[in-house]
Amino acid sequence: MGKTLMRNLRDLRNFRILIICLIILNVVSILSIYSSSYQGSGSNHYTILYRQIVWIVIFWLVLYISSLINYRLYFNLNWLIYGMSIILLIGVKLFGREIMGAQRWLSIFGLNFQPSEFSKLAVVILLASLFCSDTRGSNVFFKKVILPFILVSFSSILIFKQPDLGTASILILLFFMMGLASKIKKRYFISIIIVGLLFLPFGWNSLRDYQRKRLAVFINPNIDPLGAGYTIIQSKIAIGSGRFFGKGFLAGTQNQFNFLPERHTDFIFTVTAEEFGFLGGMFLLLIYFIILKIILDKAKEVKDSFAKFLCLGISSIFFLHIFLNIGMTMGFIPVVGLPLLLISYGGTHLMITAVLLGIFLNVVRRC
Repeated sequence: MGKTLMRNLRDLRNFRILIICLIILNVVSILSIYSSSYQGSGSNHYTILYRQIVWIVIFWLVLYISSLINYRLYFNLNWLIYGMSIILLIGVKLFGREIMGAQRWLSIFGLNFQPSEFSKLAVVILLASLFCSDTRGSNVFFKKVILPFILVSFSSILIFKQPDLGTASILILLFFMMGLASKIKKRYFISIIIVGLLFLPFGWNSLRDYQRKRLAVFINPNIDPLGAGYTIIQSKIAIGSGRFFGKGFLAGTQNQFNFLPERHTDFIFTVTAEEFGFLGGMFLLLIYFIILKIILDKAKEVKDSFAKFLCLGISSIFFLHIFLNIGMTMGFIPVVGLPLLLISYGGTHLMITAVLLGIFLNVVRRC
């Protein structure tokens, strides 16, 4: 009885902390998008700001509704949800809307929806369902390793063809992160990694020209400073010029003088780093750390294996978004085009994040 009471009090405390962290990220998102659209000259473009505020309001509504749904329902619907994600991805290929050379969106009642984001939710639920069940028997390698890898790879290939290298990479990395955390023998996953690395050079021909240029400028951005290397060069300048305390809100030169492309989406971290400096960037990372710790701490204590893997999958997706986005803005990894968790502009990403957080909150409520 005493342990249950202590656990409930701890869950209540973590719930309050989580809500505060989410509100902080919402505020940072609004401020960063406002700054990225301000442009100092008085020529304001607030359309994306107003849309983001609307999306944030909807985010909280979806979060609340998702938290009321019994997480065990997803176990029963895992194949249906995965099948829906595949149908949507095929729908993008057949009927998708092309924006800036990428065919990633479906237009539904006038709203653009990105099915690749839904695929993250579907893959988390599918892998949690497959990895949580019994790992004994003669067909473990096929049922628990090969079959999940084929299913995840199929989704990744469809997403890669859009093209969306970032999301495709997240799904593959998610498979290995959740698999290595399971009780399945680690050598199975390590073998797939080794084979994948051996065949990696053959994947060069399947990349688009701009993707090859991104990988090339990752090694040396100065080989094409006005082309493929321009964005990462400007991003590094913006982050470095912020120094320790930053230049101040609306005072970032790379941002306000429109030197940095995509600063309200993939490169929004540079806006925060330039205006609020190293301290602002570290504060943002601290908020993310708290959120991830709360989810992982719950994963350690739950007895339901499915709930455990849901928490691991949710935290893995969040971590990958944070790590890959900030890493690419700083030039540590190639530019892959991923939004920064709960900060970047975009409705689909916010809604799927709300559903994932809602699932976690339901796990907290029931476990």
